[in-house]
Amino acid sequence: MARETSHFISGDWGTTSLRLYLCTSAGEIVERIETGDGILSVEQGAFEGMLLNLTETWRQRDDLSDAALSVVLSGMIGSRQGWHEVAYAACPTDLEAIASQCETVEIGDKDANLGTVRIIPGLTTTSSTGLPDVMRGEETQIFGALIRSPDLAARQTFLLPGTHAKWAYVSDGRITSFRTYMTGEVFAALMDQTILGRPAASADTPPETEAKTAFLEGVEIGAAEGQAGALLNRAFSTRTRFLFDSLGAGVISDYLSGLLIGAEIADATAYRVSDSAGPINIIANASLTDRYETALAYLGHKSRRTDPDCVVHAHARICAI
Repeated sequence: MARETSHFISGDWGTTSLRLYLCTSAGEIVERIETGDGILSVEQGAFEGMLLNLTETWRQRDDLSDAALSVVLSGMIGSRQGWHEVAYAACPTDLEAIASQCETVEIGDKDANLGTVRIIPGLTTTSSTGLPDVMRGEETQIFGALIRSPDLAARQTFLLPGTHAKWAYVSDGRITSFRTYMTGEVFAALMDQTILGRPAASADTPPETEAKTAFLEGVEIGAAEGQAGALLNRAFSTRTRFLFDSLGAGVISDYLSGLLIGAEIADATAYRVSDSAGPINIIANASLTDRYETALAYLGHKSRRTDPDCVVHAHARICAI
């Protein structure tokens, strides 16, 4: 049996991307790998082979080659389409409860120098109208952010933009509830599959100032008060404003993005409890953070950035539990 080591492998394995980190037990990142090898790109469930191939150089390092590197994975790798399905944990919950519900998978290659492979469960919650909601991976980023910044107030709001944007509400170290918005996926579908995005296909890239102006116009209109279904009507203004020359083809994507993000922010912030009215913590890449930060500020909300690599801190804590 290989000896244990002070290092471990942390993995955020999503639908379309994979981030792997070689970390110390304290959560310090030594090396990292980022690829587009999300679970949907792994053929015939060959997740073990993918993991072994990508981490080969780490496992052969002189200081680690005879060690058993533990692995902690979060994200869609624990879904029905992933390596091993792990049942959702119910909100409200904390990291210790999440850790207790991790499940392990066996590595078939006994010479791989890998120890225990833990897969973290996602979370589920139920809305005030009785509808279920789920997340996989974002919960671990949130807990990592809380570990990294222990001075955060007891109540916090976290925003994790993306294909399916998540707004999560935290109280005393526990995720109490969250809401999912299909903002990124709906944007892509409208731009690629409907008449709204067609004029943008052959448009030149606009000046940055014009793009920002169109984006903020969209944010304002998308966030305006309205009854259910208002967004469906407002989205069509992408087409009509282009027809009547008040929206250039080059800024259609910015305007539509603003519409969707504005509507998302207006709805999500309406559900924030009064004593968590501090800055909204954004966990995302720089590009998405810039966009949401701009929209939030325009609508009068304070925000602050959180390093998306914070996930490794939660993984390190799970290794230690």
